[in-house]
Amino acid sequence: MRCDSERGDGAAGSSSWIMATGQAWKLYVAIAGLVGGMVLFSLALVSLISGGTRFVAFVVCGALLSLATFVWFAAVLCCHHCQAALVWKMIASRPFNSWLIDLAALERCPACQAVLAKTPQSREVGT
Repeated sequence: MRCDSERGDGAAGSSSWIMATGQAWKLYVAIAGLVGGMVLFSLALVSLISGGTRFVAFVVCGALLSLATFVWFAAVLCCHHCQAALVWKMIASRPFNSWLIDLAALERCPACQAVLAKTPQSREVGT
């Protein structure tokens, strides 16, 4: 799948490469999908407590929505130079409890070593 990201001309002064490359909307869609999955799991719990018959349907829909959202997010958040799927790279190479933090803090692509975005910390001081 080709990643459709901007070429680094998003929020130029942003402190996050996700914002600076114009890929923040992908993060927002993923958050919305995962929140939707949690809502469906909550409805499943309410259905179980109230003796309803839709418990299984809510659980299955919540699991499918959450899984589909995560797979989509992992496939579309990418390096704007080499199009590498950065979420998959980070999950495969980092401990399970720090991959998301490490992903947000990336300065260089782990695949091609290109600078992901000109952030205030990575800008060179001009004379």
